[in-house]
Amino acid sequence: MFNPALRSRKDVLLGAVLEVVGIGFGVAGPYVLKTLVDGLTGGPVTVGWLLLFVGLFVVTWSGGSITGTMRMVYTTRIVDALSRNISQRVLRNHLPTAASNRDGDSGKLLGLMERLAFSVQVVVEGLVWRAVPLVIQVAVCLFVIATLIPAFYSAIMAALLIGYVFATWLGAARHRVHAVETNKASAAVSQIFGDVLRNARRVVLNGALAAELDNIGDRIRDKRTATERMTWSLVGMATLQYGVVGLGLLALLVLGGLDVSRGRMTVGDFVLLQAYAFRLALPLSGFGFILSQTAVSIANIKEALEIAGTDEQLLPKKTIERLAAKVQLDAVSFEYGPDLPGIERVSAQLAAGSFNVIVGPNGSGKSTLAQLIAGVMPPSQGSVRLDGVDLQSIPREDRHHHVMYVPQFIGLFNRSLADNALYPPTTQTEQDLASLLAEWRFYEVGREIDFSIVVGEQGERLSGGQIQKLELARLAGVQVPAIILDESTSSLDPRSEARIIATLRQRYGERTTLILITHRPAVAAKADQVLFMQAGRLVASGRHEDLSLANEDYRRLWSAPELSGA
Repeated sequence: MFNPALRSRKDVLLGAVLEVVGIGFGVAGPYVLKTLVDGLTGGPVTVGWLLLFVGLFVVTWSGGSITGTMRMVYTTRIVDALSRNISQRVLRNHLPTAASNRDGDSGKLLGLMERLAFSVQVVVEGLVWRAVPLVIQVAVCLFVIATLIPAFYSAIMAALLIGYVFATWLGAARHRVHAVETNKASAAVSQIFGDVLRNARRVVLNGALAAELDNIGDRIRDKRTATERMTWSLVGMATLQYGVVGLGLLALLVLGGLDVSRGRMTVGDFVLLQAYAFRLALPLSGFGFILSQTAVSIANIKEALEIAGTDEQLLPKKTIERLAAKVQLDAVSFEYGPDLPGIERVSAQLAAGSFNVIVGPNGSGKSTLAQLIAGVMPPSQGSVRLDGVDLQSIPREDRHHHVMYVPQFIGLFNRSLADNALYPPTTQTEQDLASLLAEWRFYEVGREIDFSIVVGEQGERLSGGQIQKLELARLAGVQVPAIILDESTSSLDPRSEARIIATLRQRYGERTTLILITHRPAVAAKADQVLFMQAGRLVASGRHEDLSLANEDYRRLWSAPELSGA
């Protein structure tokens, strides 16, 4: 909370001041009440005196509540600062990994992020603003009791508190185990909800709604079971806590009552003892619930911090102005795992500013090779070099300045058409986009483009071809030494594809090396170089005409029924 980057030191200080004032009211209240009771039992009092002490008691009683409410304003600011900092760190560290990891779990992470703000709220409010002030109140109350009444009452109350802490410690270890299991069960529920919602059409159109509902029900049942176990562990801890507190209060009040009846203690002293005892017992009685909430919350925050890593500031980067990159592949290999095909010892050179295509049958390793060239995944062996520089030596967050990878399945944000089309690092303007999309027939002739419309989740309100045209129009304004299009024109008709590729080549000129995965011979015929992949190997490379004459497998690729006429 005192990290300068959070800018919350002032809020922490003001919150602490209000908490100290609240503690002062809480400690002073019972003492004012004792003075009032002693005065009333000692004989007649004046109206002014009565008004003074009754007024002071009301002020102390209400002042604590008012300062506590005021403190919530600063608590909200602190929680917001902490949540924002942790969330940004989590995304900063996780998104680059998620972009290169085919086994990403956005549903689980989304659930964690949704719980983060509440978890921070519970920890700050429960531990910082309740546990710490409670310790201070205990110390002050024990001092006041030891000063005004026989010291052994202070010793009894101290023993009561020590017993309570010991009981809490015994139950907390078991409770933490169940809290972690509950957190895992909650994450599983978030994961399956996110998975089903993202694939709603697949679920419904395949008639799998009932099965998915049963699956969700099983996950919720697992969460309920874990929560019940955690709650029962809390019940056991609370039983032990209340037993200790109950016995302590019994001893305090019985001994105090006897001392009052024997004249060893005034009624006011007994009221003071009773007020302090219950003032400490009531917060302690709710401490078990706070502990149950903070245990789960701490588990959430700990998981988030493990993903977040170190607290480094993400500084904005400037776009690197440079010419097209020469791409060199030196015996590049990649393995997904046992019995999973990858690519093996691919070597090739792509001239700076050239237009290259990667072709081959399905599963031949085209997309894997493209992602290795883009630095999305690290090669198992060999190296990818841009102008002689090993791509892996460039920090992941800087690689997009050198090479950009565009997947076949382009996921748009659930934002406006303009927000998606003008997404960084494009230099396009809305006017440029409108002209380009009209030329590419984004809509039928005569219909104007409304850039304010929201495209829906993953761009579901647009067709596959419209999504690709929108993304390619954005890329027409991107300045980067190399761009890789992984079947990013697959949803376009041949005429639109040819028109768009010609536009991109004209705009990029000699400042960008263009690499495209395609299944269309007409596109391969226009390339400066064709890389022909089979079974994870680069079996041939060169111009389309030369490969068509010299390589039978290459000719057979284009004679496949699904490619005829493409």
